[in-house]
Amino acid sequence: MKLSQLVAVEKDVEITGISVDSRNVKKGNLFICIKGEHYDGHDYVMQALEKGAVAVVTQRRLGVPGEIVLPDTRRAAASIYSAWYHDPQNDLKVFGVTGTNGKTSVVNILNSIYTKAGYRCGTSGTLGSFWCGKSKPSENTTDPPELLYETLRNMADDGVEYLFTEVSSHSLALERVSEISFECGIYTNLTQDHLDFHGTMENYACAKAKLFEQCKLGIFNYDDINSYIASQNCSCRACGYGKSALADYRVTNILKDSLDGIAYKADTPVGSLVIESHLSGEFNIMNTLAAAAAAVENGIDPECVVRAISEFRGVPGRLEKIYNSDYTVIIDYAHTPDALARTLGALCEYAGKDKQKRRMRVLFGCGGDRDRGKRPLMGEIAEGLSDEVIVTSDNPRSEPPLSIIDDILAGMKKKKGALIVEPDRKKALEYVIDSAQKGDIILVAGKGHETYQIDASGKHAFLERGILLDRISRRNCAT
Repeated sequence: MKLSQLVAVEKDVEITGISVDSRNVKKGNLFICIKGEHYDGHDYVMQALEKGAVAVVTQRRLGVPGEIVLPDTRRAAASIYSAWYHDPQNDLKVFGVTGTNGKTSVVNILNSIYTKAGYRCGTSGTLGSFWCGKSKPSENTTDPPELLYETLRNMADDGVEYLFTEVSSHSLALERVSEISFECGIYTNLTQDHLDFHGTMENYACAKAKLFEQCKLGIFNYDDINSYIASQNCSCRACGYGKSALADYRVTNILKDSLDGIAYKADTPVGSLVIESHLSGEFNIMNTLAAAAAAVENGIDPECVVRAISEFRGVPGRLEKIYNSDYTVIIDYAHTPDALARTLGALCEYAGKDKQKRRMRVLFGCGGDRDRGKRPLMGEIAEGLSDEVIVTSDNPRSEPPLSIIDDILAGMKKKKGALIVEPDRKKALEYVIDSAQKGDIILVAGKGHETYQIDASGKHAFLERGILLDRISRRNCAT
């Protein structure tokens, strides 16, 4: 491909590929200098040229051969990779879901609705990318441009019509999705997370709101103040959902809310709908309603929407019951204060409805090299809503696990219920099963679908579901 097909230049040249990592540059490549958190691509320009780069995109003048100076190389990277893959997003109708919590659930509910309606669909996000029987793992909620636009091209070539994707605040701040015109954007909520990256909640909110500069339609949670404010300031058509009297899609009556599922009535522009789901928790009332609003507003028959939601079985690692006999074991991805509070709150309510006395027990940790401010908050929430708290590790990365645990314990008064500290997550999981009593509700929070643990030595396989099920099986065999 000619360089002029990727970026405006005076002197044209044939390009054999693109790279943002000087170590991967091959002869004839275009090298894009990206300033990252730990490394600056501008420092590796000479290495890229020595390996055969014929042009370099920079954000400041370096005086090297083939230099193209642009004001924002991150935005340029999205544009260049999009062009390299022949603008695949233009061959898809893309729905973007942003928010601190609920993104994965809403994406997968939408996929279920549109598949039921007869469309070829794809999803991408925390769980990876999935389309037409194919899958591709991901280390990010939203892939960087060099991976994102390649995946979109593969989907488009395989006939995908609708893509439902999680859009992280990082990807919006780093311009990863700047080339995508979204058919619809959904804003679920905003609560404390990622302040290690954004610095302030205001910056975090501004990053989320950027999505709606690129949407035809925005679906906003009117029960969440930041989502509502974004709806009032966006340039796209806005539609609200929630319990708020202002909402276009409004919950009017909760008919059922139990571990077995939810059911509720909602007033909508197409009349009253009764929505039932196998999912649990009031937050899933909001997630299902968000998906329903987005689908109906984009022309899907309401009966199809209701039917698809009723058949949807859930998302791996999201309030997922992996054992429900004499005691109940649930794994959930909750790794923010709000998500932990909502999940524990729902489970406590279910426990309170039961005639037998049920202990509420939670096992969780906090990630290393991430927002430290949420750690004591999560400790306080866990203690306040549980009879027993087991504090352990959760991807400590480069931080000492005990240091992270100390931050969590700083929020706990140590006056209510039992407290167990076990830095080894495998031992903590084994303990919570071995000590289970009849009627216990056990929430294992933080990792959800993840199949790994990251510590100072790297990334290791860690199959939490497998560890739990194996321990349950051993205990059952022993009795």
